[in-house]
Amino acid sequence: EGGGEGEGEGGGAFAEALHRAVSDAARACAREMAALRALLGIQVLLLPSAAGPFLRALLRAVLLLLGHRYPKVRKAAADALYVHFLTYGDPLEGGEAAEGRGG
Repeated sequence: EGGGEGEGEGGGAFAEALHRAVSDAARACAREMAALRALLGIQVLLLPSAAGPFLRALLRAVLLLLGHRYPKVRKAAADALYVHFLTYGDPLEGGEAAEGRGG
């Protein structure tokens, strides 16, 4: 019943607002590894429900952490993406298409 404004564009107004808040917080605590890893976890958890431009923005944010200056953040990003891809498949191909492939 809530006003569906912003929904349907890829994740809903709440998810997009959460992503913006997480991105702002990540910029503010760029040197705090525990906070960055927690924020990374939130972004990866949003991936399965995202689509379109919102999905691309989330993937970009997570992929940028693969090149972070701290190795622990890079490893956490790589581990989170690896588990996500194993669980849900390639988000850009729809997820189900990747499950039937061997390799």
